This record gives sequence, C-alpha cells and structure tokens, in this order.
Amino acid sequence: MKWIPSEDMHTIARLCRIFNKGNIYEIFWEYCGLNAEILCKREPYGWLYYEDDRLEGFALGRRRQGALRMGGAFCFEEVWGPCDGSSNELGQLGERDGKRALQFRKLTESLDFKLPIVLRAPTDNQFAHMVARIVNAKWVNGLVIAQRRLNKKFELSIPTGYKFRMFEDGDQNSMSEIHKEAFEEDFSPSDYKAWATATNCQTIIAMHREIPVGFIIAEKRQYGHLGDFNIAVKPAHQGKGIGSALLKAAFNCLINLKVRNVIADYLTLNASAHILYQKHGFKPKRIYNYFLL
Repeated sequence: MKWIPSEDMHTIARLCRIFNKGNIYEIFWEYCGLNAEILCKREPYGWLYYEDDRLEGFALGRRRQGALRMGGAFCFEEVWGPCDGSSNELGQLGERDGKRALQFRKLTESLDFKLPIVLRAPTDNQFAHMVARIVNAKWVNGLVIAQRRLNKKFELSIPTGYKFRMFEDGDQNSMSEIHKEAFEEDFSPSDYKAWATATNCQTIIAMHREIPVGFIIAEKRQYGHLGDFNIAVKPAHQGKGIGSALLKAAFNCLINLKVRNVIADYLTLNASAHILYQKHGFKPKRIYNYFLL
C-alpha cells in the first residue's frame, strides 16, 4: 500500500469522474465539468494510491485561504480508495482497512504546509469516512449541493424601500465589504470585479437609500446548460425578503443565458440558507462532510 505524489492531472480528472459515478460533484468550485486544464490552474496537489501495484484510488487537495472560517487550511477535496468494512460507528474494521487508514495518516504527516489539514468527503465515500474515524478527526461542517430546474421566468417583487440595479464600476468595493460582513472572510474588490464583469455572468446590486446592501452574481457554466450564483446580503438587511428577490432576479438572468439547471451550494450549519433554498425549490443532490485531521 502506498501513496505516490502525481502531477498527472489527466489521470486525476478521469478518476474524479469514475469515483463520483455520475453524481453531481463540486471540486475546486467546478461542477461536473472538471478537466486537466482546470485542475492545473487551481495549483493542486495530487496523489495516486496503489495496492499490490494496482491503481486503487487517488487524493486531490489545495491550500485554501479562509477555509472553514479558520484563516486558511490545506484541504483534501477528494480522497478515494478501497474499503472492505463498514465506516459507521458500530462497524468493525478489518486489519487491511486499518492499514489503509494508517497509510493515509502517514501521507498527511508528511505534509509541511504549517496549516490545519481538512478532509472533505461526500456521504457516499466510505473510504474517506473510514479514514476520518480511524484518525479521530473532528467533524467541523458540511456542504450541501442542491439543484433546481428553471422552466419559466419569475415575477419579481422588490421589498419596499429597496431597489435593484445592474453592476457599476466601483460596486466591487461594496461587494467585498458585504461579503466580509456576511461571511466573516475576505474576498478582494479586484477579484469581485473580475467575477462580476465576466462575459458569462450578470451581477445585480440591491440598494437601500442609495447604499449597496446586497448582491448576486448569476453565472453560466461552460458545460451543458448549468448555472450557479454567489449571493450575499448585509446581516442588518437579512430577513426582509432581499435574498428571495435577488434569487428570482438571478433566475431570470440565467434563463436569458439559456441555463436550464441551477445549483446552490451552502454549508450544513447555515440554517438560513437551508430555509431560503428549500423555499425556492432546490433539492439536495450531494452532501459533503468536512473533518479536521
């Protein structure tokens, strides 16, 4: 049993598709359209896992700033391998599974990033959950991938006292501030401007007394007819219907962009996100657990 560092992103992209078995996935902010070119741009770290000289699994990770609100971490976004036994709390693991977990722990101990190490695992990944249990990893949060179909445009009702407009140069500064207030993490104005003005995006700003208090970026992905969005509202203006109105406005933008399916991803512990997206017809398709090793 051995983990070998690999820069062969063609093989790793192929393994991502194989092990995810046609399910919706989110890797490096990409949904179901991962390829070697995209992987290389994300500056990833990759490993291939062998047993008896056979390729049996892989791991893919990256350093992330602001990961899990911890200021930064090295995150294993994909870790797959064989598992003979059960990974639930009552299951008894065999000797071979114990050795597999030990080999992965040796891999994590060999990393010299001086950062917390996070393991992410979809609920259908038995190997990764087995590893997390064996090494006594701490569950810290989860990520829900939900989806809904867009069939027709929505009637838009903007709450009294607010108005919506499209992005204007300079809004990136307000977007960065709103993001910091809403999520307690930094996202630079320059990054927001590049995202908000991309050719495959449309950005809507929510205003209150001529001051930006929320926004949504509706984005059409490069594959299929898939879209997603990035939404944030200042905490003082949440619960007033701004989020729902921004979502409907973004849905209409995505329909104009010929998007037929839209994805929402949100943290398991974000109760308000569960309520908002369920209200607007999103159905969970994949759930990831995050473990601090």
